[in-house]
Amino acid sequence: MFDSSQYHEDCISILKEIQWLPFLEKFRGSNEEVTKQFAFTFNREKALIGNFSFRVSEDTIAQSIGISPEGEKYFKTKQFKEKSWTQFMSRSRVSSVNWKKGVPRSWLVHPWDEMVYILQKFVTCEGRYSIVYLYHIKLLLHLKRQCVISLPYFLLQSLTKMSKTIQK
Repeated sequence: MFDSSQYHEDCISILKEIQWLPFLEKFRGSNEEVTKQFAFTFNREKALIGNFSFRVSEDTIAQSIGISPEGEKYFKTKQFKEKSWTQFMSRSRVSSVNWKKGVPRSWLVHPWDEMVYILQKFVTCEGRYSIVYLYHIKLLLHLKRQCVISLPYFLLQSLTKMSKTIQK
């Protein structure tokens, strides 16, 4: 469940500015059985929950979360070589960065350390909250409006990867 009162006002201000706050506020809990059914039946085009079959696409995701599908079709596996990540990092840590292993979230400066936690919990849906990877930086660049990625595309790719993993 996303509760904006749990996060620093700088983070909430950024989320409001890019119009992601209403999307995150839709997280009001989950249903384990529905989640399992979705994961086991999603085939990149549709899912089946009970007797209800529904289409899942960039467009349907964009419609349901209220965020435009415009932007770069970026996902975790697509690398970028820009050194733009240094703006989020503590200066004393920049020379120690190894993106193959990730970096501790504590190396990021405020408010980006907390913003990565929000991204990990509600967008990339990971349990490794202490490690930051390059794709988190790409999402931070989007939040700072230094690039534009399609969040619906990113979420569709995440759902696809998750369901493929579960269905193995």
